[in-house]
Amino acid sequence: MQPGYDNAPLIAWLDELGVPYKIVTEDMYSIVKEKTKEGKAYCTLCSRLRRGILYTIAHEMGCNKIALGHHGNDAIETLLLNMIHQGQIRAMTARYYSESRDMHVLRPLMGSIESDIQVYAVEMNFPILPCTLCGSQPDLHRGKVKMLVGTLEALNPHVRKSMLTSMEYVRPGHLLDQDLRTACGLDAVTGRILDHPKAEMVGYSSDSFEPQNEKQGKQRVRRLLLTLHY
Repeated sequence: MQPGYDNAPLIAWLDELGVPYKIVTEDMYSIVKEKTKEGKAYCTLCSRLRRGILYTIAHEMGCNKIALGHHGNDAIETLLLNMIHQGQIRAMTARYYSESRDMHVLRPLMGSIESDIQVYAVEMNFPILPCTLCGSQPDLHRGKVKMLVGTLEALNPHVRKSMLTSMEYVRPGHLLDQDLRTACGLDAVTGRILDHPKAEMVGYSSDSFEPQNEKQGKQRVRRLLLTLHY
């Protein structure tokens, strides 16, 4: 437990709601501080430890799903970090299944922007418990990427929502991943439609190289809702 941590506001809020809950206390703070090398981010080890604890407690309680608090900003920043440092277009999924832990992991806030969540939290008077690890390290890459996205607001004040939406409207025919094109029923080299049923599933019409925007949009929204439905 981190120095000065006080969960009393959270307990009082849960008691007022009248919902069942379980408070688990683990000393991740000392482990993260001890094991993280100088100049490295706390985030990687901290998230692994936290998720491992959640998996364990969930199984003990007979649960097969856990919900995490990642939101749209996290997905955007992760996408940019992977593009910059790994050369991959990879962000976060709204839901996935962990084979090794036999657990479904949900991210119900993935479609929400951090600033909107902050406003809602204030309106609902949610108890906010600060973490002295998160954001305590200066000069981290994620913080720089957050600043980068902030500068893009000069071009579009709704840039975060646009970037989040772009992750739902991927056009394989306009990317360079030939394996992805093939998997979507397109010719690996030219992008021409070869497998019409597969191509239509990702928003391409039967007679056009371009996706049908309106139809594709409805399909994407429906898939997102189905993904989060549990």
